[in-house]
Amino acid sequence: MVSFYETAGICLRYNHDISRLCSNDRSVLLHTAADNITCLGEVFIFYHCDLINHKTLMNLLDIQYGKTTMKYQRWATTFSPSDIVLFKLAVSLFAFSSNARALHGDISIEFNNINQILEIQNKYAELTWKYLIYEYGYCQAIRRFINLIQWFLSISTFMSYAHNAPTYV
Repeated sequence: MVSFYETAGICLRYNHDISRLCSNDRSVLLHTAADNITCLGEVFIFYHCDLINHKTLMNLLDIQYGKTTMKYQRWATTFSPSDIVLFKLAVSLFAFSSNARALHGDISIEFNNINQILEIQNKYAELTWKYLIYEYGYCQAIRRFINLIQWFLSISTFMSYAHNAPTYV
């Protein structure tokens, strides 16, 4: 788990949009972004390495984190994109998700400049949309963007249960 967070930290350090934020906004965003990126990466790896079908591992995780939490983890993997470029764009998009703060009861500070955060979110959403249209055409772009939204929602649901699991790290 620690290596997931270390990798998320590396990813965030190299994002120039984060460095442009004021220190308060950067602090709040980094707190949630590390969780978001770690969770996305975990679900992506479980899906693409077919760990989701490894019965022994999944039984151990059911015991460790609870059946309900792991049920939502399995559900989230069904929306995982198979396209690595789309995954990378999704990581950037979800890292700047301002609504992810709802999962963190320990964050009472508001963003100083929510408009700047929303502009960055919009930039990544637009870049993702343009990539999808270029790569897949309009009809498939719509389907894949909807799937991406479903993935974000399923990840948020999974994270909500994971945060409340007694063994959450």
